[in-house]
Amino acid sequence: MHSEEFIGVDRQIFLSMSKLLGIADLDYQGGFIDLGDHLVHYLDYGEGPPVLLLHGGGAGSAIWFKQIQVLSKTRRVIAPDHPVFGLSTQDAYKAPFLPNLVSYMVRLFDELDLDRVDVVGLSMGAQAALAMALEDPDRLGKLVVIDSAGLGRAFPLIFKLATVPLFGRLIVRPNRWGQDNYFKTMEVVNSDFTGASAYKQYAYDVTLPDGHGHAMRSSLVAITNILGQKSIFTDEELASISAPTLALWGAEDRVFPLEHGYRLAQLLPNVSMHIIENARHVPFLDHPDAVNDLITGFLNDP
Repeated sequence: MHSEEFIGVDRQIFLSMSKLLGIADLDYQGGFIDLGDHLVHYLDYGEGPPVLLLHGGGAGSAIWFKQIQVLSKTRRVIAPDHPVFGLSTQDAYKAPFLPNLVSYMVRLFDELDLDRVDVVGLSMGAQAALAMALEDPDRLGKLVVIDSAGLGRAFPLIFKLATVPLFGRLIVRPNRWGQDNYFKTMEVVNSDFTGASAYKQYAYDVTLPDGHGHAMRSSLVAITNILGQKSIFTDEELASISAPTLALWGAEDRVFPLEHGYRLAQLLPNVSMHIIENARHVPFLDHPDAVNDLITGFLNDP
């Protein structure tokens, strides 16, 4: 695909995505799959055992640019834009959130013909990976869970307020200042990493499509309320996940506190946990090389 195949805002997203990928010396490789009620865009690089990269509740698949660069040398790397994000369609998640998320994941696995795949997930993407491990464990290999959602009620006030109609319309809209502030205070410690400006432009462009604000607000209503997250894994559910799991957590995460990571580490029967110092909610932006070493070492360990 080339930029000429997109028009309007989609072309703008494609160009900013391609610029971010280019920082990791990646030419665009990807496509679309039709899941019926969702048209999902995905990146697809490399050959070998498949690994699926699942982003969280922002931007899209290209946030994994540094991980794709490394993992695609020995593996097939697939990174979808979840509905509402990237170049995928603006189809809101519905309540109850977790069954809706699992339904999307099952169809994604089916369309991509993934029978046994390692999964790396951030935030909502990590929650999706854990949910799939409960729903259909035979289709998953190893899990890398990074700053996962679904492990406690805690959630940033800004997202909880966004579920209140009046506040939601003010909060969930294209806003460079607000997005830059969130980036600096919630996502990273080091806001001047290589590719930071391209990352911020990509994350902003993803908020521009018609219907994005409504889809995002509707999704947040399914995910949270003024008291916090609605869909939280029980102790019994987490204890039943047998997949070998690497848990990574930014020591200064202000989205999901470190206590959530400790809960995961205490309950999963086959887990190792690493705390990434001087990192917030997206530790692979603060420390891409260190995180890549942890991921590749874990995935390649027999």
